[in-house]
Amino acid sequence: SSGINAEYGVENTFNSAWDPGYGGVFRYLDVDGLSPTELTWNMKLWWPVAEAMISLIMSYKHSGNRVFLNQFSRAFDYAMVHFREPDHGEWYGYADTQGRITHTFKGGPDKGCFHVARCLWMCAKIVREVVASGGVEK
Repeated sequence: SSGINAEYGVENTFNSAWDPGYGGVFRYLDVDGLSPTELTWNMKLWWPVAEAMISLIMSYKHSGNRVFLNQFSRAFDYAMVHFREPDHGEWYGYADTQGRITHTFKGGPDKGCFHVARCLWMCAKIVREVVASGGVEK
């Protein structure tokens, strides 16, 4: 079924993109897990983590597979530790391989003020739906 294929795609994409050494999601990797020609391939950017969080919590809601909940927790924790600016909560956008912030601005041509809020709102909405229904969809 398409649900099984989607779950397989989400789980394997996250596992392939997650940096086991320092955490976070690599910006670009090819199908073999190698660096493409993009010079910033190994940076950690806010948007792959935000999109991973949404897809992982959605996958958990629809499958009940705790692997997705665990992966969501890893992505969420990484974002809160490495991207979240502690005084105001907005996320920085760009970190190096080790998770150190490389640019201290929080907005730019590819990161508007609504992106992180939308991600967090969507994740919270899905978690509330799971709790309210007494469990996941199956």
